Amino acid sequence: MAGENVIDLVPAPGGQLRPTCGGGPANTAVALARRGIPTALVGSVGGDHFGRRVWRRHISAGVRRDWLQRTDLPSTLGLAVVNGDGTARYDYWTTGTADFAWEGRSLPRPDPGTVDLVHFGSLAAYLEPSARIIEHWVNRARGAVPVTFDPNIRLGAMGDAAKVRERTERLAGLSTLVRVSERDLAQLYPDTPVDRVAREWLGLGPELVVVTLGDAGSVAFHRNHTTEMTAPRVDVVDAIGAGDAFTSGLLGWLTSAGWMRLDRLPSWGNPTVVAAALRYASQIAAQACTVPGAP
Repeated sequence: MAGENVIDLVPAPGGQLRPTCGGGPANTAVALARRGIPTALVGSVGGDHFGRRVWRRHISAGVRRDWLQRTDLPSTLGLAVVNGDGTARYDYWTTGTADFAWEGRSLPRPDPGTVDLVHFGSLAAYLEPSARIIEHWVNRARGAVPVTFDPNIRLGAMGDAAKVRERTERLAGLSTLVRVSERDLAQLYPDTPVDRVAREWLGLGPELVVVTLGDAGSVAFHRNHTTEMTAPRVDVVDAIGAGDAFTSGLLGWLTSAGWMRLDRLPSWGNPTVVAAALRYASQIAAQACTVPGAP
């Protein structure tokens, strides 16, 4: 996993803000590690109180920290405003923070003998200098192991929509599997049907494009099939981190079942295999919606 650790400031009773550890790639790494799947996070951690909290979170979850650099820089902050349906929109403070100070970083070699996959996405894949370094790493990794991508679009922090769309398409083209939300696609392709965008992305290179649809479930697009899955019904507290939890479930199931290998990619053309992965991922995401903040 490569990406950022963000401190989400989540509204709490009495008009207070409750700081919780978040960040798309970090959430995904923590969720996988908690289920006993060996996971390492590549990134940086701030030297402030929040950074120490982030570090303890990864220790507690069992995330490997071999390539998680500790710095003296402050942590990235994200103010979450939760809507009536449990979804959130964010304002970010990213300038001069630890999560994007990647100049001169040496990233691990993706050896298929020891690495199942390389996963990346979110702010660190779009903000320099981390974006350039991660893209170079992904380019090297894709010939050795599957590469998975979760854009986690946040235009307020990423910048101009047209440039973000162009970059997203380039990164999708480097990936084996893409998980993207319907809301992400709506920001990049207003008034364009989800299935049209997903099929265009398949033409760029991925084997599988999975679109999450909130409480409507999810749908996976493959050249040989389209597979839909309903979402379990739960009492939603908020949906912060639900997409990251879904991604962890999807990657975790495919890895544990033995299908997350370049020589096993033909299995993704089997709708039964993909449906089982979607079903498990949906259950993990539903559980995440029952607790406040990222799980």
